Amino acid sequence: MAEAADISGDSEESEVLADFSPDWPTVAAEIAMLALAILGLLLVLSGLGFWTVHPPGESELCQVDVLGLQNASVVRQRSDIAACHGLYNVVFAALGVISLPFILCGLLALHVAWMLSRRPQLNKHCRSFTCIAVLEAIGAVVVWLPSLFFPSVSVAVATGLAPIHAYFISITVGHIAISVSGAESGTSTANKAAHIYQVLYQGYCAASRVELCLSIGSMALLLLFWCFVADIVRIIASMTCWKSKLEDPRGFELWHLIQLWRRR
Repeated sequence: MAEAADISGDSEESEVLADFSPDWPTVAAEIAMLALAILGLLLVLSGLGFWTVHPPGESELCQVDVLGLQNASVVRQRSDIAACHGLYNVVFAALGVISLPFILCGLLALHVAWMLSRRPQLNKHCRSFTCIAVLEAIGAVVVWLPSLFFPSVSVAVATGLAPIHAYFISITVGHIAISVSGAESGTSTANKAAHIYQVLYQGYCAASRVELCLSIGSMALLLLFWCFVADIVRIIASMTCWKSKLEDPRGFELWHLIQLWRRR
């Protein structure tokens, strides 16, 4: 009896999918909703990632012996030390400020995705469509503005990482060896070298995390800008020449479409 019920249930589902005709305006709205939700989540996580950065003290890291510049020219030493100080002045001192645009833009994208998930029908909620379009227009401008500021931050991070970027493997290996051997205990010359390795490792990890959050967040901002623009065009089309034919929601059209493709 149970097998017969399962077979009849599968046959009914197959008949429903066979009669299914996707409503493409609704599918486009669901794709926009998913894209905005994913990009918003990435932006929020990128913004929160800046709050997990804990660099060592500026006076500890920005030294000739710590950065391994003992054999470099005086000009090179001054340039790299200045880049290290710039990393603290431009980036590490303003991590909270840098994170705000990512978090705010991410929350805006999540809010628009939530509004789209409520499935406003054009013949009933024309005001909702207009509100979403206005929010996305504002969001496109807000997302574009940080692009004027973040390139200078990226340059500061890349310049500050330059003196130690080429030695990240030896820095990581040295950190692991020091952690395993416990060489930081004591007051010998070896312990001083171990302390320098630890400071260098902490500085590299802090700058690398900023670089990672900045790269992911900047890419998400760029994609979010074009997602806003594309969805504004979609909303205008859905209000004029590309209207949805569904009177009432019948689940996720995108999911039904995927199921139909899988069965074919």
